[in-house]
Amino acid sequence: MKKIIYTIVLLVIAVTLGCKSNDSNLSIRVKDTETEYTYNAVYPVSKTDELEKYIARELKNELPMDQNIDTKVSLLKGEEFRMKATEGALQIQLDKRNSSITGFIKLKKFTDGISAVLGSK
Repeated sequence: MKKIIYTIVLLVIAVTLGCKSNDSNLSIRVKDTETEYTYNAVYPVSKTDELEKYIARELKNELPMDQNIDTKVSLLKGEEFRMKATEGALQIQLDKRNSSITGFIKLKKFTDGISAVLGSK
């Protein structure tokens, strides 16, 4: 009986440590319709600093990714996109009806850069 309990305890500890140390979970979903462009990323928290630096460099605006962010960000000539972020999660939404093709292309390049940052080792 003691061996079974000992085995179960070790198994629980191993699973718990394995789940916490897995720092490679990355999920990126892009939805591009006629009226909206949505970019969702769930990424390892260890990538937050790199992502923060990339966003600051590209947008010329420092956003503290370790806090809950829910803001509108100016793109070009008054065009805006919505950005929601916390450590480990990022969502970007662009309403294409209120945006030019140039603004959409710029945002697409920006999100491609985010994917590259999050996908790098």
